[in-house]
Amino acid sequence: MSWFKALNKRAIILGINLLIPFFAFSQNLNIPLNQSFSVELERNMNAIEEIIHSSFKPILQRDALNDSSVKSLQFKKSERSRVSRSLFHDHFISLDTGIVRLTIDPLFNLELGTDNRFDSRNDANLYKNTRGFVARLQIGEQVAIESTFRENQAVLPFYLHERTRLSQVAYGQGRTKNFQDNGYDFAMASAYLSYSPNEKVNFQIGTGKHFIGNGHRSLLLSDLAFNSPFLKVNTNWLKGKLQYQNLFTLHQDLNRLASSTNSEGLFERKQSATHFLEISPNHKLSIALFESTIFPSLDTSGNIPVGVNYWVPIIFLNTLIESDKNKGNNRLGLNINYKLINTVQLYGQLALQSGDLNYQLGTRVFLFKNLMLQAEFNKISNQNGGDIFTHYNESLAHPVPYESSEVIGIAQFQKNRWLTRAAANVILNENIDIMVIDVRQSFIINPSYNFTIQFGVQMRRADNVNPVPQTQSFIVGNGIALNSNFIYFGLSTNLQNIYTNY
Repeated sequence: MSWFKALNKRAIILGINLLIPFFAFSQNLNIPLNQSFSVELERNMNAIEEIIHSSFKPILQRDALNDSSVKSLQFKKSERSRVSRSLFHDHFISLDTGIVRLTIDPLFNLELGTDNRFDSRNDANLYKNTRGFVARLQIGEQVAIESTFRENQAVLPFYLHERTRLSQVAYGQGRTKNFQDNGYDFAMASAYLSYSPNEKVNFQIGTGKHFIGNGHRSLLLSDLAFNSPFLKVNTNWLKGKLQYQNLFTLHQDLNRLASSTNSEGLFERKQSATHFLEISPNHKLSIALFESTIFPSLDTSGNIPVGVNYWVPIIFLNTLIESDKNKGNNRLGLNINYKLINTVQLYGQLALQSGDLNYQLGTRVFLFKNLMLQAEFNKISNQNGGDIFTHYNESLAHPVPYESSEVIGIAQFQKNRWLTRAAANVILNENIDIMVIDVRQSFIINPSYNFTIQFGVQMRRADNVNPVPQTQSFIVGNGIALNSNFIYFGLSTNLQNIYTNY
């Protein structure tokens, strides 16, 4: 069937035509964490008859695109004017000496919106104003560096305003301070160094986000919360059939310790050691074992020594040594991804914490050559979003911190630079039922940094609101039914996932 493999490789090359500016030469960099941006890449990874480990994200570009012919695919720039190439194709700044390759691009989210639902801020004008940059540097064949920075001012729909006020963070984008009468000011930076001594090993150190799974949500590790300092080791064995990733991360809770000086006290800190062992006997099936353990390192009692076992990269060792059901500081899990046929993907997760089981079931169907349909069910226990597995007051897994069931449906259609995405999810709980519908139409102006112009509508309904525990108030709003009819228009560089659908 060599002809069939060759055909599928050609399909991959054609299918990622718009994504090539990211992947042309930076094989040691990561593919950006953005679910809508990655759909076409996932469609083609699902179709090819090769083993590609795609459950631990971000994915190394060299692992997702291992056909050397991809490197040579470029836009036909000679047929376009210099102005056209600069606006619609090229990176904003680009330098290539053959050994050193550098690109610098702007990051924007300039958005205007309106919401006609309940708002106590006297008809506040809604907007987001994000400015920043992303710089990528490849040195030779082994070293790559990426750095991003975003500065934000925003006046948000009332339900997001209240959530931000109560949690003190801007839904995964960092701590906030007040801006003018009704707005928030917040910033986020990330950077990492990636080093691959050979094709089987990759080391990364920096600050950023990670996501484990193949669905919209993750019950194991999500990119919902703010950036974290990390060290990651990725190794491949058995001709690519086995991949083992070890992630060591620093987290903090926004609870300040008492200070004996006039300066503010430090925040409480903790560390996590996460191990992910993924086995793919063939190109259709991958099964992964997951373990994550939280080690408190600074609280009101002072510095807490962390044992040497924290650094030992052996899965389940920390479960044996550190696990305590009463502490809830250990989470075990299973991730499964199965390609039923080239156009149908099945996935699921199990997560066990403090004796409580959470699970996920989902499917992604790639119809025709432009349409993707996705359906997902999540069952969450009370322990999933507890005080242990959090960072900057936000969950490191599913965003809802109480027992509930969630159903998600997503449809995305993309043809050339036009992208239409519709998503809906329903979260059911004894205290509150939440439904969110989000429809967005985008046009990709420049695929080199996914710069788009977009128009969207997001509707949120919260029903059957009852008094809730304090741990749930930042989602429910202290008993207020935080409904929303948010209509927006803007220019945006979409290189991250931002979750507002809960």
